[in-house]
Amino acid sequence: MIALFPYCGAGQDIIGVGTRYVDSFREWNIATEDDDVTGEMSMRWIFRDDWTEWDVQVGDLHATIEQKWKDDPNLWEIRCDGVVVNAKTTWPGEFHRWKLTDGKHHFNWGTKYFNQRDEWFTDNKKADYFQTYMYWEGDPREWVVVDELPDDVSTAMKIAMIFLAVHFSAPRI
Repeated sequence: MIALFPYCGAGQDIIGVGTRYVDSFREWNIATEDDDVTGEMSMRWIFRDDWTEWDVQVGDLHATIEQKWKDDPNLWEIRCDGVVVNAKTTWPGEFHRWKLTDGKHHFNWGTKYFNQRDEWFTDNKKADYFQTYMYWEGDPREWVVVDELPDDVSTAMKIAMIFLAVHFSAPRI
C-alpha cells in the first residue's frame, strides 16, 4: 500500500504504506522520505483476530486507533499527538461514507460508489481536498494518497482517513 501524507512530528513525509505480507492485511509497513525513519500500522491483538484496535508508529510519532464499542464498527476513535478524531458512519452499517471531526475540522470522507472502494476522498472544497486510491485497481495492498489539506489539519485526521479507507476496503485475512 502506498500512501503519501505528512508526518508532522519530524517534518518527514510518509511516502508509502504496504502490507507486510502479501496474504495478510493485519500489519502494514510505512516508509518515509528518510530511509532511517520507518513505521508500521498493525493490529494490537493480532493473534486474537481482533480488528478493533490498531497502533501506528512512525519515528517518534505514535497513534492509536480503536473501535469505540466492540460490537459497533460504526464509530472509531483515533488519537495522535494530543488530538482525538471521532469517525462515525454517515448511515449505520454503510462503511463507505464517514463523518470525521477533531473539534477543529470536520470532514465528510468516503467513496463515490457503495460497491467500489478503490477510491476515497473528502467532499469539501478544493482547498480542503484529501484522496486515497488503490495503486493497482482492485488490489487493496497498495494505495496512493493526495493531500491538499491546509497545514493546520492534524496528522491524526489524516491517519484516520487513511485507516478507514484501508480497513474498510481490505479483506479480513
